[in-house]
Amino acid sequence: MPEPKIAAQAAQDEETQDHAFLGREFLTWLLWRTERGEGTFKDEDGEFTVAFGGRARLQGVGSDVTDAVLKGRSPAYGIEVRAALGAGRTLREAELRLARGDREFQFTILAETLDLKSVKLPGRLTDEEDDRLTERMTLLEELENKIKAMYLEFIKERTRPVWTRSVVPALRSWVVEGLAVHDEAR
Repeated sequence: MPEPKIAAQAAQDEETQDHAFLGREFLTWLLWRTERGEGTFKDEDGEFTVAFGGRARLQGVGSDVTDAVLKGRSPAYGIEVRAALGAGRTLREAELRLARGDREFQFTILAETLDLKSVKLPGRLTDEEDDRLTERMTLLEELENKIKAMYLEFIKERTRPVWTRSVVPALRSWVVEGLAVHDEAR
């Protein structure tokens, strides 16, 4: 009989795995939107914009190249990402920039869990030592709320019938069009 701790961990891993595809779809949907000029979102603080940064990691299933890390100036907007998506690979993590007014956050988001790493917060508003921790926590909470707002917008769209009728075909066309434009440029 398995130990309860091991069984609980296995159940948690299974649950995470069951819903991990939503994070991958979220990153693809977000890339599609930002590339179309629709990278503006709203939350309780007002509008903010999001853009992809200098790193993206894609992963495939059962192919020779299972992991590809692209680096450079906005590599997510390059032909390599569309080609990888067209070949069945998925975005597994991406560096993003999120801006509202003069505040800019930079971070890497992991698709499977929506965990953040390499977070760079906007410059401090105060130099008081006592307030630094409070301010950092407030900025992290603000970033978390903005990611939630984007994800909720994705989930609302993902759960509506328009997803399969309009969005999925538009995403497929976007991948194909990007590849066709690249072929015409040769």
